Amino acid sequence: MLLENRIDFLSLISISGANPNGDPAKCGMPRVDSRGFGVISPVCIRRKLRDRLAEMGEEILVSPPVAPGDDLSGRVAGVDCRSGACAKWFDVRAFGQVFAFPGVHCPGIKGAVTIQPVYSADPVSIADMRITRCIRNNDTGRGSVMGSLHFVEYGLYVLKGSVNAYAAMKNGFTEEDALKLREALLHIFDNDSSAARPAGSMEVERLYWWRHRSTAGEYSPGRVFGTVRCEAECDKPSCFGDYRIVHAPLAGLEPEIFGEQ
Repeated sequence: MLLENRIDFLSLISISGANPNGDPAKCGMPRVDSRGFGVISPVCIRRKLRDRLAEMGEEILVSPPVAPGDDLSGRVAGVDCRSGACAKWFDVRAFGQVFAFPGVHCPGIKGAVTIQPVYSADPVSIADMRITRCIRNNDTGRGSVMGSLHFVEYGLYVLKGSVNAYAAMKNGFTEEDALKLREALLHIFDNDSSAARPAGSMEVERLYWWRHRSTAGEYSPGRVFGTVRCEAECDKPSCFGDYRIVHAPLAGLEPEIFGEQ
């Protein structure tokens, strides 16, 4: 069944001793804005969702090559760019796609799911850990070289997004797809550990899932997201328990809340 009701969602994410999204323009340091608030790009979030959805058995267009010669233009060759691509690939009907590939001529597809840049609730502190590389560097002739690891000491990040029901009906995004997206959001950091993001250092603490009663929705996304506030109860929060989460529901729009004790 096609999705006919707008959905808004908001996730609270704890990050402790991890680099959630390195900035290549700043030597891979965790992203921060001009105010010192931590940032995770929407592109980073969509990549993680694609990976989780692929693990759930969904076909994903924008994914690493599986064999020599496998590329995006080859994958879309011979596929009708709207109905066929949306039917075949979850990420196309969910996030949209611009088919700027050689020999492929079709209009871009507007995705049903939009995700905002993810910001921390408060400014974050970035720690620096000096490390050494013990493998000999042939360029310098030295046996060891100093390097650095940069990570967020602790930050509570807020992820916000929506599912546009009008785009969902055009793309064939279904009720089942929405449930799979929700499952991927709840497990977005599972199997995503690395040296920069050790296992357990990034955790979804809570997920709010608002399902409107109409295609357009009863309230604007801004009003919906504004019902959740994260209030620090100490000067320097170091865990999720240092925050008081305040939720003021809107009349006629109660969310499903996952992770609430």
